[in-house]
Amino acid sequence: MDITELVWKLFILLLPGVIATIMINQVSEHKKSSIFEFTVYSAVLGLSSVLIMEIFYSLWNVLVAIFTWNFHSLRWGTNLSLWDNLFGNRVEINKIEIIISYIFSIPLGVAYGYISSKKILNRLFKKWKLTNRYGDNDVWSFLCNSPEIDWIYLRDKSTQLTYFGKLRAFSDSGKKREILLQEVEVYRDENRLYDIDSVYLELDEYQFSIETPKKQNNGRDNEEQTTE
Repeated sequence: MDITELVWKLFILLLPGVIATIMINQVSEHKKSSIFEFTVYSAVLGLSSVLIMEIFYSLWNVLVAIFTWNFHSLRWGTNLSLWDNLFGNRVEINKIEIIISYIFSIPLGVAYGYISSKKILNRLFKKWKLTNRYGDNDVWSFLCNSPEIDWIYLRDKSTQLTYFGKLRAFSDSGKKREILLQEVEVYRDENRLYDIDSVYLELDEYQFSIETPKKQNNGRDNEEQTTE
């Protein structure tokens, strides 16, 4: 096997995984990964898409054999010709299998991204007492992703200002945190300075804190009751 053939076979394996990885990043929150990590993820997801295709293809062959009573047509072992392309000496490519693997990688990536964003596996592992991790990249992601979080107090230590508003959007995990608040009230100490429709903030690490008001109906109701 020459280098050109090896590169071509790796391309066949990686491209469905690349598509799946892109779909995952569109659905869920992920830190920026290195080229090495992206390559590993693409290889694993590409191989996963081919494995799942093999399972469906094998089940289809079994069902056809059962309903046609033609058990002699069953092929034990792998059924996809992709395996011969990847690990054997076969050079001819089954274009239909390649196209199906590319198409299949899209729902695979969306499904995995949904499972990751909803922390489904982590919830199952916690239910089975296999882990105590909360499932997000860090507490910033855990807090901002929490469905209970709506209105917040954001205290910026660098400006000594406090922002009370509705959490609209936030950045991925990283040293530079970005956040967008709506229906904002700005305070210094206990003094209310002004109100604005929205504010975008870049927050330096260790220079801010976030508090959540004790709610009855929502944060705004609680704030109004407090000021009265």
